This record gives sequence, structure tokens and C-alpha cells, in this order.
Amino acid sequence: MAFVMLVLAAGSAVAAWSIEFPYFALSAGPVYDVVDNVEVIDGVESFPPEGELMMLTVSLQGVNAYEMLAAAVDPTVDLLRQERLRSPDESDEEYRERNLAAMDQSKENAIAVALDRLGDESLISSDGVQVMSLIDGAPAASVLQEDDVIVEVEGQPIDVAQEIGELLSDNAPGDLVPLVILRAGVRMEVEVRLFEAEDEPGRPLVGILAQTVNPRFPVDINSENVGGPSAGLMYALGIMDVLTPGAITNGHIVAGTGTIAPDGTVGGIGGIRQKVVAAEAAGAEYMFVPQSNYDDAITAPVDDLQLVAVGSIDEAIEFLEGLPEA
Repeated sequence: MAFVMLVLAAGSAVAAWSIEFPYFALSAGPVYDVVDNVEVIDGVESFPPEGELMMLTVSLQGVNAYEMLAAAVDPTVDLLRQERLRSPDESDEEYRERNLAAMDQSKENAIAVALDRLGDESLISSDGVQVMSLIDGAPAASVLQEDDVIVEVEGQPIDVAQEIGELLSDNAPGDLVPLVILRAGVRMEVEVRLFEAEDEPGRPLVGILAQTVNPRFPVDINSENVGGPSAGLMYALGIMDVLTPGAITNGHIVAGTGTIAPDGTVGGIGGIRQKVVAAEAAGAEYMFVPQSNYDDAITAPVDDLQLVAVGSIDEAIEFLEGLPEA
């Protein structure tokens, strides 16, 4: 009888080990210095950082009964139902591709936001400026059409929409200005007469709403196989650090997480407690936390790490500017 009980117990133990439960165990993942992943194209000046900007990751693992028990008593690990992250009919490959696509969008946003905050439009090149709409009553409305692409203004190549206003700053309302445009792919030379801005007398306008076409940036981000959008804030800060002299961190070790929207808003992410643990273990002094994640972040079991809640990249920049020299 005792032998039978031992066999049953052994069988139960094997079953508990082999049966997976519909949960993921979230634990602290690898930490990276984002600057190491920022790639600057040839001919663009870059500057070596003097501190560190760390991006944080979370490791996900399916669990059996024993691993669930271990996770339940480990304050650095959280359990999350699998359907919170992926649908039951989503394959491993589909889940991976979805996360990589989210990372790609995050990188695009980070690059655009960083260059916008740097304010140096000379760093951006493009295929021209597309006419999105024309202002009623503007003389240009009789010359230009929606979807025309302006590639030159008075003989000067155009890369971004803002450059048009800069090139016209020495002109006056009523001046006739030569443009080179692409219309359905055909290169054409036209002239438009400038008119006066209603809210700013004397300022000349073409009279269009425009957007940059196929913008090309002086940096790229090598995210390797890391997926998800949560590194957006730190990538944006890393790009700014690489493209400007001096240390954006004033020599400190700063970690952070958070999505980045095109307007610079920082959004919430998953696994915040594990990322806080990873940041302290990596030696970070400060960690940027999305405002929406702050209440959960402060429950993580850490001692010396200072958490800084931010709702935008501008708040993160303001904090960094206020740091003393390390």
C-alpha cells in the first residue's frame, strides 16, 4: 500500500511539473545602455556620452504548479494571465511579429521626437513637401493642387515643411516666387504669388498646409530582437545625448521606461515592478516611470533607486537638466 501511495505521489509530482497553467511569470529582464543601440549615419557629428541611459526589459515564462508557487512567494516576480498579453489563437510567431512591429513604431516616434526637441531641421532630409490642402483665396490655389510635392523654392531644395517659411522670410506679400514641384511624378516649374498672413501683417505665405514626404533621419536604432514599445522614451533621450555635446545625464546612471507618442507624451507599460528591480540591480540612481505606472512602481522591493514620474519627454528633459554634475 505504501508503495502504491509513493507511486501515486510521484505521478502527481510529475503531472504538476509537466502541466502548464495559463499564466506568465514576469521577472526582471536584461538591461541595455540605449546609446549603444543608436547608430549615426556617416557625416553627422556625434558625441560620446558621459553617463548611462538604461532601457529595461521584462522576461516572460510559462509556469507549472511549482513555478507558480515559487513566483507567488517571490516579491520580485508577478503572475499575469496569458490572455492579458496575447489572444488564445495567437501563435508564438504572430505574438513575436506583433511585438517587433510595436518596437519599429516606437523607434520611429523616438527619432522624430528627439529631432524635434533638438530643433535642428538640417538633420532631416526627405523627398520634398507634399501639399495637403490649400487656403481658400490664396493665389497659390489657382496654381498648385493637392498632392503636389514641392522640391524647390527659389532654387533651394526643400526637405521639411518648416523650411518653406524660412526661405520666404526675406520676401513680401505680393512677390512672385518660383517653385519646382512634382505632380504625379512629373517635374514642373511654376510660380505662385505670396499673400499676407491675417494674424501677422507683413508675413508672406504660400497658402498651403503641407507635410514632409518620406523623411530620412541621421540616426537609426538597432533594437536587435527586443520587441514592444516600452523603450520609446529612453531611445529618444539616447538620440538627443548622442547628437549633442555634453552629457544629458550630467554623468549619472539613469534608467527608464515608457512609450513615446509623436507629440512626446509618455505612456504606460507592463511589468513596471520588474523593471524597477532591474534598474536598481544594474546600478541606476534614477528611473523614469510613466505617470500612469507610478503607483505600481513604488511597490517594487527596492531601496536606493529614486523613481521619477513623467508624463512627457519634456518633463524627463527638465529633470535631467536639474541634475548636479556626478
